Amino acid sequence: MSKAETPFVIAPSDFPRGSEWRRWDLHIHTPESKLGSSFPGLDWGGYVTALETAAIEARISVIGVTDYMSIDGYEKLVNEKQANGNLNDVDLLIPNIEFRMMPPTDDGKALNLHLLVDPADPNHVECIKRALKNLKYEYDHVQYGCIRGELIEFARAQRPELADDDAAYKYGISQFKPDRTVIKDWLDKERWLRTNSLIGISNGNDGISGLPVDGFGATRDELLRWCHFVFSGNPADRKHYLGLKKGIPADEIMRQYRTLKPCIHGSDAHSLDKLFKPDEERYCWIKGDPNFNGLRQILWEPADRIHIGQLPPQPSDVSQIIKRISFSNTKGWFLGESLDLNSGLVAIIGEKGSGKTAVADLIAFASGIPLDQNSQSSFITKGKLHLSEVKTEIEWANHESTEGLLIDSPFVTTRPRVRYLSQDFVEHLCSSDHEGVELQKAIEDVVFAKLDEIQKESYSSFEELRKAREATSNIRREGLRGELATLHKEVERLHNSIGQRALKVQAQKETENQIEELKKQLPSATLSVDQKVLEVLDAKLLLQKDIEEDISSLIRRKRTIEGAVETYAGIKKNIGAEIEDVKQQLLNAGISEEMLEKLPPAWDPGIEGLIIEEIGKLDAEVAALKGVDGDEEGARSLIAVVNEISKLRGILTKDEVSRKRLLDLQKQISEKTATAERLAKEIETLDTVVITRLKEKKERQVSLYIEVFNALKADEEGLRELYSPMQEAIKQIGAEMHFEVSVGYQVDAKAWLAQANRFYDGRRSGADAKRTDIERIVETKLAPAWKKGVVNEIESAFREFSACIEAETFAEQFGTARLSTVEIFDWMFSVEHIKLTYKIRYSGTELEYLSPGTRGIALLVLYLLMDEDDTRPLLIDQPEGNLDNSSVFMQLVPYIRKAKTRRQIVLITHNPNLVVATDAEQVVIATATRPTSQPYPCIEYHSGALEHSNTNGQLGMREAVCLLLEGGERAFRFREHRYAFSE
Repeated sequence: MSKAETPFVIAPSDFPRGSEWRRWDLHIHTPESKLGSSFPGLDWGGYVTALETAAIEARISVIGVTDYMSIDGYEKLVNEKQANGNLNDVDLLIPNIEFRMMPPTDDGKALNLHLLVDPADPNHVECIKRALKNLKYEYDHVQYGCIRGELIEFARAQRPELADDDAAYKYGISQFKPDRTVIKDWLDKERWLRTNSLIGISNGNDGISGLPVDGFGATRDELLRWCHFVFSGNPADRKHYLGLKKGIPADEIMRQYRTLKPCIHGSDAHSLDKLFKPDEERYCWIKGDPNFNGLRQILWEPADRIHIGQLPPQPSDVSQIIKRISFSNTKGWFLGESLDLNSGLVAIIGEKGSGKTAVADLIAFASGIPLDQNSQSSFITKGKLHLSEVKTEIEWANHESTEGLLIDSPFVTTRPRVRYLSQDFVEHLCSSDHEGVELQKAIEDVVFAKLDEIQKESYSSFEELRKAREATSNIRREGLRGELATLHKEVERLHNSIGQRALKVQAQKETENQIEELKKQLPSATLSVDQKVLEVLDAKLLLQKDIEEDISSLIRRKRTIEGAVETYAGIKKNIGAEIEDVKQQLLNAGISEEMLEKLPPAWDPGIEGLIIEEIGKLDAEVAALKGVDGDEEGARSLIAVVNEISKLRGILTKDEVSRKRLLDLQKQISEKTATAERLAKEIETLDTVVITRLKEKKERQVSLYIEVFNALKADEEGLRELYSPMQEAIKQIGAEMHFEVSVGYQVDAKAWLAQANRFYDGRRSGADAKRTDIERIVETKLAPAWKKGVVNEIESAFREFSACIEAETFAEQFGTARLSTVEIFDWMFSVEHIKLTYKIRYSGTELEYLSPGTRGIALLVLYLLMDEDDTRPLLIDQPEGNLDNSSVFMQLVPYIRKAKTRRQIVLITHNPNLVVATDAEQVVIATATRPTSQPYPCIEYHSGALEHSNTNGQLGMREAVCLLLEGGERAFRFREHRYAFSE
């Protein structure tokens, strides 16, 4: 396979997994240390053996070999490591030169100053010695350098009797205590040493804390300003110098000391029993490559790159850490067989088409994320024609493994082993039409995870818990909706009745006119009539009418009572069934049968019998009024009166024609009088009872509608209780992001208005204007009131909306032919478009109203930080697509930094701030070449720590970041100046 020339060559890193926690002890003495007693009775060979054994047992990666004013012990140990093959398990030895300088401490001791020197330069030993020779101490007008020969001369100038060189050398070292200003001037002039060293000062009695408080404040500040770190294992010192101490913020520390100061600790071993055993097991752990560049990282990340304690920071659940991704049967797709991953933040960079997304896609595929066949950015989707049978295996840190065989055999699981925010998904989150369904589900999962077992009430999901909590109010709302549906029909019926009033008035007037005309004809029809008989007949006719009205009244009463009895029976039946349901629920909840005996209501068993007796009495009264054949004349029964009327009509006149005409007139007058009286009563009823009832029913409609929102209010309180842990978690994110999660109403007013489009008949005059008026009120008043959830505002807006619609006359004026008032009511009073849900605000604005870029930041931050109980690896593919560089740095970077402390993150990006400012633990560089033997690229991955730098003209990770990411060098400089270091 031929391989095209790559535009750059990347130097392989000895530590491809990137920055990892390793134990460093930067304060170990040797028998060569001249002050005090160092390893008495132990020869050099014995010391080296003991040191190597102790280093292996303590798993020491880097040793700071400490000498007073020299590098004597360091030189010998380096020779042991390089020439004799000792200390092979130790990655690095660093010279630590310990100086004594003035002014003295409270107890008269000189201050301890440490100089850690980078050993990367092959000539560093000669460079150090040359610089030390230039550090002078003046005695008796003679200047002596900090080098063995001149220190011996310095000692003999004070004590000529010191004939032994070693004794004189030791004495010279003990007396060599230049002032701080001399050392500062020396370091300023020694460019090589200043560039290749870090300066530290002790914080104990022989360090900065030993200076008298009164009179030495400025000296303290000055010393700390030109020191890079503090030698201390005290947790209180660490908090102080990192600006974490209450009352002394980071800004004040930087004002006072120019930078935040990392605290380094070592065992300061002068004996075998102290080797790598600092007091209180305050071991020093540094996250970085075991080289001087790795050590420098503690300057840029003084809180996160160094830890003092028995154990280093580590994942709580190693089963959630991807250790390695391996490829097999790659068909030339991948040059390497595997890629080791850091447990922190893994940043994958590279040119377009280099295979960056491939890492995330393949991890997702082998971890249970379903493949999106429609994705426009997926590596698997794009290359599926050539990826068949390529196998991906994920090795987890707990030695489990999962695998997927492309492209039809993914790893299948009920819950994916990773969370994947793909490029498509991130773009979807940022899109202007995103409604946040996925986010809501994620938030609900997070909310549920934050509840304790008591709050979960033995339910296994938020949805189940919410439904259980809302069950009672749902029943209440369903009842309200049912009652509303009945009311709509009743209001329509009452309105239709009132609509008949004009016709009834007209009919009454016409009937009364007809009666008058008929009455005018009576005199001519009664000329041959026996007037006395006529008077009796008129009286009997009135009596008949009264009896018939009495019978009708009794029958109506009976029907009303029978309907009430039937309703009563239904109520008893329904309540009985509901009580049984409640009883079963209580039994399931552990309530005893005995306690529930009085649960059913006490129905009076005799009441129905009494009511039936009343019905019987009414039947008897009706029967008595109707009468029976054979009733005597004069009896007040319908049969008796009808018989009497029949006889009277027979004797009324002998002229058959006159009698027939008279009886016909009387009949018409009687019937029409009854009709006129009935119409008058109906009109009176309409004007009093029906109008009043219609008003009451319409008020009841609004009242029930508002009751639905009162029921929602009860649910709102319950949801607010469920969301309270989430709100607390949001508060912990930090006030600078201005996040707020609350419970509120999600309203789809557009869809609801669209349902009413079928009501309008555009051919009718004013229909379009009416539609505009209604939509204006909904959009400007009703919908905002719904969203606020304030009941009195909803009621006020709804009344205005209702008055605008005029439902009872809408169909006639603006509606389609078959539109009914009930249809309009059913739509008006529906609430299916209003849902109780969460609301997320960012800087006071709801997510749906944010710009795509700002929404992207907000949603990504929530995904990063809200699901704190989800420790699965998080894969994010190019989250910066919709964001400007300053937004990435100011708003996204801090949360990625925080999230990576508790979960592994694999981040594909083109943005240097998401690599450098986040202090990525591992950088993976994807490169792709185009072999002539295959139609697809060959992908290769190079990885290492951010501090891995170039060697022999090849690119290290740092140089690759600067080359591949626009603004990379600027990002490094900003990071390295963040704590005000000027170098």
